[in-house]
Amino acid sequence: MKKLFLVLTAFMSLFALKAQDKIITIQNDTIECRIISVNADRISYEQKMQDNQVTGKSIATSEVLQYLRAENNDFLSRNAQNSIKAKPEHRFLFTLQGGLAYSLTDLSNFNSLLINAGVPASEADDYTNKLKNGIYFNAGFHYLLNNLIGIGAEYTFFQSSSEGEFLIKNYSGMNLPVYTTTRLDEKIYANFIGLSALLQQFPGAKHKIRISETVAPGIVFFRDETRGIDYQEYWPADDIYYGQLPQYYNNSNTLTQGKAFGIKGGLSVEYLITPRLSAGLSGSFLWSNLQKVSIKSLNYNSENQEPEKAIDISHIDYGVSLRYSF
Repeated sequence: MKKLFLVLTAFMSLFALKAQDKIITIQNDTIECRIISVNADRISYEQKMQDNQVTGKSIATSEVLQYLRAENNDFLSRNAQNSIKAKPEHRFLFTLQGGLAYSLTDLSNFNSLLINAGVPASEADDYTNKLKNGIYFNAGFHYLLNNLIGIGAEYTFFQSSSEGEFLIKNYSGMNLPVYTTTRLDEKIYANFIGLSALLQQFPGAKHKIRISETVAPGIVFFRDETRGIDYQEYWPADDIYYGQLPQYYNNSNTLTQGKAFGIKGGLSVEYLITPRLSAGLSGSFLWSNLQKVSIKSLNYNSENQEPEKAIDISHIDYGVSLRYSF
């Protein structure tokens, strides 16, 4: 019986040694111990010293990155649960992102309109492709409820532009060639602002990588500025231009505006340069459909006009990300 008792004692000691709890500090130090209790302010634990004496200690939760309990040998799942309970060292997180953007607006009808007006298909494609490719800038501010979750607000700016000069040849009623030079200069802007929820993780033992996801519902303010100038000239029948003055001149400036509900989702992967500063890559998607638009031009003015089909003003963004916590 005595031998059996010694074997059981050794086995239980070995199991207890393997099943130790762990506390990981914000300095990435690991404390192997047995956690006694956890509250909002402190974690109490027992730690075996070099002389095999067990000493009771405690640590402030503000100094803890995460803690792992060995109950049921389930370190991984408890890692995610217990990280949520730890207070962050820095409560505020400021984000700057920027790069390239691609608009999902359908410009096929406008492209066909240019081609039907006599613009070569290659020039029409080039003009509309420039409008679909733009740049973006994003700024975010979050208050961290804990190490993983934050709430705040985001602002995103999208801009694309295109310009072109097209020579279109037609014939007048007297069968004389009529050449129209059309110059177009168009700029599209979309400004988004909304509330934002943040979720972040720090994988790996050293916690040098930050993975962040954001979801933000809000409002998109859309603006399309088009400036057009048409010169129409009559040429002689031999198709040689002798310097006649333009017979027709027209300004065709148009402003299209609207606002709509939008929702934005973002993902970024960053490396922690310092405990406060991280940098990396980011991507996001903003979804929004315009149900009503206002159109203003020299001879036309319409407020809250409903198009036959909602205008998709969504865009995909990808670029670099910089975050600073304080």
